[in-house]
Amino acid sequence: MANLIAYELLPRIFNMSVTAGIVILFVLLARLLLRRAPKVFSYALWSVVLFRLLCPVSLSAGFSLLGLVDMPTRAATPHTTTVEYVPPDIVHAEDPQVQFPVEPVRTAVNEVLPKGEEQTTADPLEAPTAIATWLWLLGILAMAAYSVASYLKIRRRLVGAVPLRDNIYLADHIPTPFVMGLFRPRIYLPSALSGREQAYIIRHEQHHIRRGDHIVKVLSFAALCIHWFNPLVWAAFFLSGKDMEMSCDEAVVHALGEQIRADYSTSLLRLATGRRRIAGMPLAFGEGDTKSRIRNLVNWKTPKRWAALLAAVVCIAVAGACAANPQGSTRGRYDSMEDFAQQTMDAAKTAVYYTAEGGEATAAVTGTKLAWLEQQGEVDGLAPEGALEAWTFHFLVQVDADDIMLVGGMYEEDGWYDLEGQGGHNVVALRYDDGSYDVLYDQAVNDNLDFYGYHNSYEEAIYDWYVDDQGLDLPLYVEDWTGSIGAPAENLGNFPVHRCDGEGWYLYIPLQAWQRAGRGDSWQSGYGTGSALTVYRQGQDARTQADYLVSQGWIGVEGAVPHVRHWEYDIEDYYYNAPDGGSYQVRIEWQAQNIAGYPYTAIEPDVLRAMAESFTVDEETAPLPTPTPEATAGPLGGVQRGAPLTLCLTRNGDEIGTYDDCWSESNAVYYFNYLQTLSWAAAEENGPYDDRDAVTLSGAGGWTMTAYDGADEVCFSDPAGTRWLKPETEDDSAYEMLRGWFDEAEYTALGGGYDHQSIVVPDVGQGYLEAAAVYVDAFERIHLQASAGSKLCYSFVLTSVEEAEETTSSRRERGKIDERTYCFYLTTVFVPQNEYALGWSMAGNTGDYTGEDPAVPEGALEYYRCGYITLEDDGWHGRLVGTGW
Repeated sequence: MANLIAYELLPRIFNMSVTAGIVILFVLLARLLLRRAPKVFSYALWSVVLFRLLCPVSLSAGFSLLGLVDMPTRAATPHTTTVEYVPPDIVHAEDPQVQFPVEPVRTAVNEVLPKGEEQTTADPLEAPTAIATWLWLLGILAMAAYSVASYLKIRRRLVGAVPLRDNIYLADHIPTPFVMGLFRPRIYLPSALSGREQAYIIRHEQHHIRRGDHIVKVLSFAALCIHWFNPLVWAAFFLSGKDMEMSCDEAVVHALGEQIRADYSTSLLRLATGRRRIAGMPLAFGEGDTKSRIRNLVNWKTPKRWAALLAAVVCIAVAGACAANPQGSTRGRYDSMEDFAQQTMDAAKTAVYYTAEGGEATAAVTGTKLAWLEQQGEVDGLAPEGALEAWTFHFLVQVDADDIMLVGGMYEEDGWYDLEGQGGHNVVALRYDDGSYDVLYDQAVNDNLDFYGYHNSYEEAIYDWYVDDQGLDLPLYVEDWTGSIGAPAENLGNFPVHRCDGEGWYLYIPLQAWQRAGRGDSWQSGYGTGSALTVYRQGQDARTQADYLVSQGWIGVEGAVPHVRHWEYDIEDYYYNAPDGGSYQVRIEWQAQNIAGYPYTAIEPDVLRAMAESFTVDEETAPLPTPTPEATAGPLGGVQRGAPLTLCLTRNGDEIGTYDDCWSESNAVYYFNYLQTLSWAAAEENGPYDDRDAVTLSGAGGWTMTAYDGADEVCFSDPAGTRWLKPETEDDSAYEMLRGWFDEAEYTALGGGYDHQSIVVPDVGQGYLEAAAVYVDAFERIHLQASAGSKLCYSFVLTSVEEAEETTSSRRERGKIDERTYCFYLTTVFVPQNEYALGWSMAGNTGDYTGEDPAVPEGALEYYRCGYITLEDDGWHGRLVGTGW
């Protein structure tokens, strides 16, 4: 907390104070121009000073008076900027610089600031910064203590105050009327006031309350407490209070008539407090410069309408020009992305790791090393402030610990550790015209679904993230139709769709199991059912086209656009008006006999309708961002997601397994995206490879891609020939991706995976717990069938189940399960077959085996899960659901 105040907060307060000081000078000049105008305009000008004293950011505008003083601004958010005369954490900067608006002062200060080795090794700015921080905090404390003491003193004088009416009270021991209270303000009057004096003094105080002056006074005092070191702020506090009172005096005289000026002035003189208060409350009638207030009343005349209008224009113009920051000098927080990387690494002081006992611990970071910092894509013209860039970033650490256990994706490299194990970070940065950057998004890559996800390029990912983050009314490239597509008796998981742009229109097509048919605007099901969607251009408008088909026997369907369906065949047409007077015909068709029996095909009519209804006529649709050269340079650049693919594992030249259903597992898109967007370089064949495990990915057209365990190079073959490639980044491994993809495809084919549970236990009269035990044993032992080296391969499995009667009863009462379904707990004791499987299994509540069964090998692990078992007509059906219900 102390570092945050000294290195971040204090520089920000100083910057706000300097900026407000400049604004105060402009306001003082404007007050001279408005000296003959009603004081309400002078009083209104002080609002921009209060804004500058309390708000660290502001919008930028084409014209700002602050642009006259060379103000250094930096983007705080995509739409706001902040002023930085003194940058944050200047104490630890290698080359500290200030940007004061007065050139001689700026030069003099920068010349005496320490530089280079003197600055980085000795930290000479630490001590003066600490002293300044404590002085500032003590000043705030003193101001607050004074205010509290003054408030308590006044409260004691109000003992015995009696209500006059509403929120008005009479008190015997107060010298002058005042307003006290923030949320329920009260007016206190001296008991000795005459009835005439009460009338206009009450009106004076009520005008304060209606205008919110009692709140403004508290905020002004809070600003004074924060900026007590700035003499211009003290001047602003007293002058704004003077303008507040004068404007209120004028309002009362204007309302009651000029004939009361003499009596009003006499009351002012009699009830004057004799001093200026600096506390936030109360608002006293006799407070301030009594002589000036009386002189102002004597000279006051009802203003001409044109004069009041001119004063209002000047007031609004000055306030607006002082509230906005100038454009054109916006600077990002980071000089470069390398600067961002360095600052991020410098900020890493501790790291969390897993101990050999399986628990978590924290260690001090003793060193950091950049692993990679690579630009992946760029989108220009979307953000008004500059260009949006996508980067991937990762660094390694050295820590003060030696009992580190690597789990998940963690690794160690010559004493440097990746303890996050998430594959680095995706970063979205805003690059300004001067080359500086602000980071808008910084999240772990993990499986890359959160950011890159189902996009075809980083440009699409940047675009969708920014549109969603800013709430822009623009069509996304990728949407998720989960929840809008119903599936009979089965959860299909997420349902991503991708925008396809035509000439003046776009629509969304599912990313899996749908592909373009030929080169036209037609898409067909990848399941071979014959289901298809086609877009045609017609010469007549939408209603005319639809009405003609209705006249031929087609059936009209209610909807947002003209929509008809065939009276016999499964064909439907949607019509959308085109800008030139014609229309677009979107035809969907399917064959009912081909889609029954399989949940993924049974929903095709709903999917087709959703696709047709997503059709949008839009001639201004943003053009498809061009992928970066790195993203298309690989051998998979022309392969469409969802296209038929085959994975094959060989060992010593012998085939271990081959699988065609490569898209069924949830991580398939992640593996495909990773491989498709790798940056490749030419390589030489460095065999022999016969003694290595190899995974081959192949597709239509006769192409193959083979990666070998322990080898960087990859063999890519197609009818044009064979070439050897390798990832440009050493940390990228095509074999690891292909092997991981194969392992999951194999495991799914064997019946494993929570999304593919299909084991049925015959009903022979056993209890539900016996059936659950058989189900769990059969399901978990699938790990024993996985190929050696698989991340899902175990060499030992032992399972047990326990009843969960309370959960069963509770979920039945809430209607979550029926009477034929039971909840249970399971424990799986296992031994990973390899290090890869060990790392992959260390998730959820996995830990060391704590039992005493002699049949369990040494070093075994165990985890706990929850499950359901349901008795159906064909037997017991189980479903494991992870670590919670």
